[in-house]
Amino acid sequence: MANYLQVIILHTIKKFQGERSIYAIYHMLQGKKSSQTIQDAHLFRLTNVFGTIPHFTRKQLVDTIQNLVEHDWITAKQNSDVFIITQSGEEELAQCEPIPTRLNGWKYQNVAPVFWGRLNLLIQTLSHIVHNETKFYPIQRNTKIQQSIKQFLQQNRQNRELMAQHLYEELTDLLERQSDRHQTIFVRKLTGINRVGQTFDQISKTMQLDEWYVRYVFLESLHWMLAEIEKTFTQYRLLSSLIRDLQQSRLTQSTQTTLQFIQAGRTLTEIADIRRLKVNTIEDHLVEIVLVDKQFPIDKYVTSAVEEKIRQVMKKLQTKQLKAIRQSLADEAISFFQIRLVLAKAGDEL
Repeated sequence: MANYLQVIILHTIKKFQGERSIYAIYHMLQGKKSSQTIQDAHLFRLTNVFGTIPHFTRKQLVDTIQNLVEHDWITAKQNSDVFIITQSGEEELAQCEPIPTRLNGWKYQNVAPVFWGRLNLLIQTLSHIVHNETKFYPIQRNTKIQQSIKQFLQQNRQNRELMAQHLYEELTDLLERQSDRHQTIFVRKLTGINRVGQTFDQISKTMQLDEWYVRYVFLESLHWMLAEIEKTFTQYRLLSSLIRDLQQSRLTQSTQTTLQFIQAGRTLTEIADIRRLKVNTIEDHLVEIVLVDKQFPIDKYVTSAVEEKIRQVMKKLQTKQLKAIRQSLADEAISFFQIRLVLAKAGDEL
């Protein structure tokens, strides 16, 4: 393939199985926090690539789709916006570099960029301090990140040379547990006293790799590091303290508010009235809650008998299309909302 972006999009088309348009791909890679995109990320097992290209453009999407069509790797379904992967597309995809297995865009979409910005600036700052250079041009121009590192250093009065040593040890431990390629790309991005981190373009040319692939390998490194830091934070005390304020709920802010009302015993209609929102919007929030927390009880909204009916139809049809499932259910009283809740709770089971 011409570039790794084609691999990502072809992979997503394969996952969608002809049940979503190409614009669902656009929203998925951008990380759009809409109820539909969030649900799709979980239903089609695309949480790994969710939000991995936040500045993805429609032109990039259309150009890539056109190229995939020209190579006969995908073909249009009923309309021009829906595509399915062809046999030759399957064969081509099997020969390409696989999707990084430790990506988790759904969880780290917003955390990873801030973590990297802070880490790179902290390394640059400490490298200058230990070499008695107090003036330098910060590699990170984001003023919020600059301020967070200033506060971090003010709060951590540890000897700077000792801090630099601890940071080196923690990072080395994390990097040594990754492949040589991951290590090389990550280290090339770092900025220190006598070096400026390379761009993805520069790294791709030096290593003779596709730039999009380099981006994804780097992103996988960040996501894996964050997961390890969260899992064994006592082993990575310095790195853990660097991101402590970034540990947040994966629910959108509006959904968190709805959850608080549900936990207080309010009905969906009451919540809609209180918040001056449509009931449909509150239903979207509940679906999002169930997607994030599979243990969240849905029996208030779907009886066990109805849930079983919906599950049987989904298994029989082997589809996640709401309309197809709804049409096949004999019980007209079953709503789209109930189907969405069952789909959300079932997750990867189907």
